[in-house]
Amino acid sequence: MLEGLRNLIAFALVLGGLIFFHELGHFLVSIRLGVKIKEFGLGFPPRILILGRWNNTDFTLNAIPLGGFVRPAGEDDPTIKDGLAAAKPIHRLAILVAGSATNMLLGVLVLTFGFVSGWPDRVSIVEVASTSPAATIGLKPGDVILTANNKDIHLPLELADITYDNLGQPVLLEIDRQGNIMKMTVVPRSTWPDDQGPIGVSLSWKIMDYPIHKAVLRALQETGMQLKEIMLLPVGLITSQIQPSQVRLISPIGLKAINDHAVGAAVELGELFPILQLVAFVSLALAVTNLMPLPALDGGRILFVIVEIIRGRRISPKKEGLVHFVGMTVLLGLMAVLVVQDLIDPIVIPK
Repeated sequence: MLEGLRNLIAFALVLGGLIFFHELGHFLVSIRLGVKIKEFGLGFPPRILILGRWNNTDFTLNAIPLGGFVRPAGEDDPTIKDGLAAAKPIHRLAILVAGSATNMLLGVLVLTFGFVSGWPDRVSIVEVASTSPAATIGLKPGDVILTANNKDIHLPLELADITYDNLGQPVLLEIDRQGNIMKMTVVPRSTWPDDQGPIGVSLSWKIMDYPIHKAVLRALQETGMQLKEIMLLPVGLITSQIQPSQVRLISPIGLKAINDHAVGAAVELGELFPILQLVAFVSLALAVTNLMPLPALDGGRILFVIVEIIRGRRISPKKEGLVHFVGMTVLLGLMAVLVVQDLIDPIVIPK
């Protein structure tokens, strides 16, 4: 019971925190640009209670815990002074982009903290098979592989890709052996025993903690890599590089299952990075998703503003509002379907 309560509290903090910071981005930029905000809501209506009031803005808690919102004055009515629709197009763009920009910044900050506090960012050798290419060149358990063919190695998969791409060809390794940096050349074999690989090593993560300047650099690199993977996912599906069976949309219930696994791993390992990995990835995914040009999302509203700038006049606010209303209805319907899916077919993450 205590474990379930722990996981629930962690999930509320993760999801609620990410939504809060997203909406906070919209809110702060709106206030800075002179657009009045009537309501800052966590969750979707119906409203449960008003948490407080500041600068003529009601801060509310709402019943449907699937998101959040800021409700500006004059959202679809350009005749209302200091309203969103009356603001300059460039100001509206800034306000709409601010939520995703805040999530991206949050992702960088979380990753930076992770690389400072401890992150699985290097690959170490756990075991070397006898009579293998690794044993022949003198690799030992505990060796940390820094580079392969002059490419930084941070993941076992990165080493595996280089190894399998160079079967029968020499691969230059840079090794850290208890602080001594050395270079070795290994030739991955073309055939190998079933319980081994091309070079005959078993690999594991090595937890690294970096000084702040290097942590920021690694956080930016990791952010770029994750954003690239998220944005290329639809391309992979369209080009059949990724099969639909390998991808699954999830609801907050599915996300909670992933959260529970991350919290359990963090407790078992005594490390924060499993939770930080989840927070950073979801924050970046939320940023990218909200910028997609779909009705009701920030990206859909951005698209209308861009069309307005190009054609020199805005589309009827009533027509735009109808499009976003239909889009929101569809999104809520999809969310309901995903909730049912995650209840009937729960996500199971192998330990």
